[in-house]
Amino acid sequence: MGSHDHTSGQHFDNGQDFKVFKHSPRRTFNHALHALAATALVRIWHILLFTGAWSAMVCIVNVKTKVNFTVPNTMITVLGVLLGLTLSYRTSSAYEKYSDGRKQWSNITLASRNWARTVWLNCPDSISPNDTAHHSPEQRASDEVRAVLEKKTVVQLALAFAVAVKHYLREETGIYYEDLHDLVCFIPSSHSPSGLAGHSATLGGLPNLSGHDHDRPGPAQHQPPLFAAEKPRKLRETVKDSMLPDFVRTRRRQSASNGGRPSEAELAHIFGAHGEGQNVPLEITVFMGMYIATLQKRKAIDPPTITFLMNTLGMLSDALANLERIVTTPIPWSYDAHIWTVSWIYCLALPFQLWASKFAWVTVPATVLTTYIVMGYASIAEEIENPFGYDQNDLNLGYYCREIIAKELDAVTSRKYAEPEDWIFSPQNKPFGRDQPDTQTLARNANVADLRSRLVAAGAADSKLETAVSGESSVSAV
Repeated sequence: MGSHDHTSGQHFDNGQDFKVFKHSPRRTFNHALHALAATALVRIWHILLFTGAWSAMVCIVNVKTKVNFTVPNTMITVLGVLLGLTLSYRTSSAYEKYSDGRKQWSNITLASRNWARTVWLNCPDSISPNDTAHHSPEQRASDEVRAVLEKKTVVQLALAFAVAVKHYLREETGIYYEDLHDLVCFIPSSHSPSGLAGHSATLGGLPNLSGHDHDRPGPAQHQPPLFAAEKPRKLRETVKDSMLPDFVRTRRRQSASNGGRPSEAELAHIFGAHGEGQNVPLEITVFMGMYIATLQKRKAIDPPTITFLMNTLGMLSDALANLERIVTTPIPWSYDAHIWTVSWIYCLALPFQLWASKFAWVTVPATVLTTYIVMGYASIAEEIENPFGYDQNDLNLGYYCREIIAKELDAVTSRKYAEPEDWIFSPQNKPFGRDQPDTQTLARNANVADLRSRLVAAGAADSKLETAVSGESSVSAV
């Protein structure tokens, strides 16, 4: 692709150090708001208000009446120990899924690099299955042009796979996105079913992967509406949305999920009837496999290279399956509900124990602080167990696709790589040291015995250096 989307995702930790005193107060304030929006405070503030009012009510009843609103310390202590163990397991399980999601995206990046390097360097610049020596110069030039275009397209399929996985995990169906459409619009759809639970055509109502279905109007008749590659919200909207209770925030997100997008009926009118294909990444791997099969038929590359390409494609398929597993394997509802129930019982019973422990009016802030810790852990665990969305703490999938995979694939295909002889025997290559002759001079003047002696001398010098360093370390330790 000649250009890539540069929309930045709304992620608080973007890997850059922020120095408060080197920026304007307004930027510092905005950064502080981003930090606040990434904490659990904005998701459980209504719980904190309720427990604060509850603990205040307990204090008032104990002060104004003769009723002794207290509970034994032993009950809260035992309950607190059990709750701590449960929350520890809950957060550990959630972070394990978060970490596993990042690991699978690392595997996609690795497989994309291997795919691009092998296709671009090891596949020949010819699509003819036979020797082209008897072809005319025009035929050989045309054959090479087609081969380079073919390789560039196939390399870009690795990027298309990563971008398609990003939208797929976010339940953004179809291919009509600014960063995906041009990468796959020429691929006919096989209408692969989705591997995500609840992932249906009603989510967003977008058409499926297809470019050449005969029952659809062509692009000359209707220009497809391309949606933004990302859906980042402004900081004001993020903070405002975060300051709403969970059930209100969920309804707002559902009502805004199709904002700016045509309805399903409008898309059906534009594109005609569409099938049920939802798994765009799977369809891309099918066409990557077709390319490998074509190379086998042409006998263009050796079997080990074919095997390596098959293994690389298997890495992509394996990463997709593991990401689907992360999304479709939530914590069991009964277990999650039990955690929240026990957490509520603990936080609601805590003011009675604190009052009995002579905390007096300090019971109110102590209860709120404890509730923040307990409910915060439960809320964080719920957020990070599916790290592929647009929340502040989610993985920055757009960055992985746009700034890592896309730029690396462009770098691989940006030039024709030189033969090893052109860069090994260079005046700048001095393998025996900066003060030693370069490889060009050695190849012209040295013999094998001279090279062997230089290798032995280099090994002896390394051994002396290692001995000297070990001696200095021993002296320092003494």
